[in-house]
Amino acid sequence: MQLHFICQGFTVEQLLRCSFNLNKTGLRILKYLIDEKEEKTIEEIKKVMKKDRTTVQRAVKNLFREELIHRRQINLNKGGYIFVYKSAPKKELKEKIYKIFESFKETVGKEIQRW
Repeated sequence: MQLHFICQGFTVEQLLRCSFNLNKTGLRILKYLIDEKEEKTIEEIKKVMKKDRTTVQRAVKNLFREELIHRRQINLNKGGYIFVYKSAPKKELKEKIYKIFESFKETVGKEIQRW
């Protein structure tokens, strides 16, 4: 869906990228995790994205920091652990976008008043 703000049109994907400062890889990973029902490891995400491990880890770290995805630790039988990742529920993601939009709206309103 294309949204328009005066002379500028944008998609919901562009809104996500802009709102959370995501690069293309981060957005692709987020969309993938939203669509998947099961938790995914970095290795599983890496294979689907066809990106190197470092790139995926960096993108996942940013998504986790922005609280767009959840992380769970699984302890391995022979020692050590792995993390698995899942998207935050869409409802949470929508609420985050609404908060950012409301903040933007408030900022624009203040700028118009100062003008």
